[in-house]
Amino acid sequence: MLRPQTWYLVLAAFFILCCVFTGAGSILQLVLLLVATVSTMAIIPLYKKRNLQSLLCLVPMMLLLVWYVLLAVYYQPDFIYGNYIFPAVAIIFIFMARKGIEHDERVLRSLDRIR
Repeated sequence: MLRPQTWYLVLAAFFILCCVFTGAGSILQLVLLLVATVSTMAIIPLYKKRNLQSLLCLVPMMLLLVWYVLLAVYYQPDFIYGNYIFPAVAIIFIFMARKGIEHDERVLRSLDRIR
């Protein structure tokens, strides 16, 4: 059975890919979204290194925030609204995954104190 954090990260990558397939605008925005997707999926196998996993969750979140900055710079009036919503949902899922990872780390530290 997978941890909830894994599902959150998979869902975040899915929503980022939805944004890619609905039309990313410029090449820079497309590359940024693809890097965010790959970095989100690269976090999943690091479940044994929870501190690193938690820290790396910040990378796709920052990339998606840069996406919104580029969206403001390259504003296109006929832009699809999903491109505004999908990255925001992905940021929320990544944030939830990060909170879950930090919770797991706190639980394991408390169990180590008991021993």
